[in-house]
Amino acid sequence: MAPNDRLRPPFRWAFIPSQNAKDGTIRWSWRAFTQTGEAAMESKGSFETLTDCMNDAKAMGYGQP
Repeated sequence: MAPNDRLRPPFRWAFIPSQNAKDGTIRWSWRAFTQTGEAAMESKGSFETLTDCMNDAKAMGYGQP
């Protein structure tokens, strides 16, 4: 029986602003990286506010040990 590979919690989270070229609005997304720098997860969409973005990241494990 092989040992289970557990999902390692991301080591570093990045909150990324992106500006719409047409109207200048800022939308937020997030990415989570492993300890080796590989992308582990990312947001499925973008958010109007950083607070909404962070709440989505928290739902995916941000801030949990």
